[in-house]
Amino acid sequence: MTAAPALLASAGNAAFFVIFGLFVVAMVVLVVVVVVWAVRHDLAGRREWRSRHEGRLPWHDDPEQGHR
Repeated sequence: MTAAPALLASAGNAAFFVIFGLFVVAMVVLVVVVVVWAVRHDLAGRREWRSRHEGRLPWHDDPEQGHR
């Protein structure tokens, strides 16, 4: 009768490792999705910022030089 508790313990360990493995895979997928979204969002924002600033006058060290 000692085989039954050992069998239940190994089944519990197996279930834990399966669930924990799924959790780890889900977290890795979530991290990859968030990083890809952040990089794409940043690149789009930089492109938009550059397009808004293309037509502006260059910045000068002397503030009076820009007002002549």
